[in-house]
Amino acid sequence: MVDHHTVPIVMLVVVLAVVALAFAVSWRRGASALPVAAFAALTCGLLAAQAAVADGLPSCLRRAAEQAPQEVLLAVRPSDEELLARLVYAEARSTGFADDPRVAHGIAWGAMNRVRLAEVSASARRRYGSGVAGVIFQPQQFNPAVSRRSPFAADFLCPQDAAAWQLAVAAAGMAVRGHDYPLLDTPWERRHGLSLVVNFYYPQSAQARGPLAPWEGSAGLSFIGEPESVDLPPAARVRFYRLERPPADLDTAARRPSPPAAGGR
Repeated sequence: MVDHHTVPIVMLVVVLAVVALAFAVSWRRGASALPVAAFAALTCGLLAAQAAVADGLPSCLRRAAEQAPQEVLLAVRPSDEELLARLVYAEARSTGFADDPRVAHGIAWGAMNRVRLAEVSASARRRYGSGVAGVIFQPQQFNPAVSRRSPFAADFLCPQDAAAWQLAVAAAGMAVRGHDYPLLDTPWERRHGLSLVVNFYYPQSAQARGPLAPWEGSAGLSFIGEPESVDLPPAARVRFYRLERPPADLDTAARRPSPPAAGGR
């Protein structure tokens, strides 16, 4: 494991040592120490700013070539929010729109829809996994989390972009806590407090096979069109798909309190 704090601290120690040496040489030669002091202050300020940015990033995890991302990440036991944020960060980067908060929110809510549906349906648990970790590491689903070959597995294990990471953290936190829920659009969803939007596709991703998902037009899933919520990205960035019918074994007695719908919908 490599901590993002390490580089700024090491740099600070090295620079301070060099500044101290320069100060000593200047003093022995009788030169003014003011330029050296000004340089030291400027350098320390820049490094402090860099360290502050790095403080917002999670631990950077490394893996051996034969290790799956799941093996490495679960060894450190991250919280559900951190785990979801890592997925959102990596998936958002794969879309080509990592700086769009709507993309981050859409990915976070799509993943949590699977989590919440699996809480009340045994068939959904078998299909999507159980809990945040189970959903994220379900085989053949989210490539950055399960594939040794995914070009975005490194983003999942070691987020580097502080601004994109903060978007992912905010989206994950809202989705896990159920705030400003944007995907309760049908009467059934509003009545049950559960969304059936469980699949999504990135048309402009470098990994996309075409502008439409491979399952487009297949039985059981339907494209939702342009999202009704302004908090979600347009279909040109993320295409969302809804189950055409809820699981037959839905256990409404096991359902947790419904998250609030965005805008009171």
